[in-house]
Amino acid sequence: MKPALIPVIRHAAPADATALATFAAAVFPLGCPATDPADLAAYIAAELTTARFATLIDDPNIIVLLAEASGDQQRRIIAYMVIARRNSHPALSASGPAEFRKLYLHPEAHGTGLSSALLHCALSMLNAEGPRPIWLTTFSGNSRAIAFYKKWGFEIVGEQTFLVGTDPQRDVLMLRPAM
Repeated sequence: MKPALIPVIRHAAPADATALATFAAAVFPLGCPATDPADLAAYIAAELTTARFATLIDDPNIIVLLAEASGDQQRRIIAYMVIARRNSHPALSASGPAEFRKLYLHPEAHGTGLSSALLHCALSMLNAEGPRPIWLTTFSGNSRAIAFYKKWGFEIVGEQTFLVGTDPQRDVLMLRPAM
């Protein structure tokens, strides 16, 4: 295990939207399979923008968490997570589920326990509002992410297509029952 980072996990504020968009654009390609650069650029330009993050941060149904590490007298984002408090999925019959929409870390934070800390924080916030099932999707070829989510009680319950630009990718749909 890598040495522990001492990040600060907090709710994103409107002033964080640009930094989140920049960070997301940098780390998103690291989690994709071989994808045409034009498709990656199209996805980033449409989905990982300052305006999109500003909208997410302002949405009362959405929780945007970020983790910052300090250094050189400034903080920098090393991870973020987007959670929808209530969001159904057409393939699931679960009542009132939440969705873990995004969880991305800078490579330097892999293996430090930060993803577990973010997930624990998200689960604590959701459980304070009442237990409910939680679903997520992740790239089917990301065995590390799938194993991580399974350790947290998620099970693969289906598949879906995720478009990166015009590139259809196969994601697994995972569900964690209300606990």
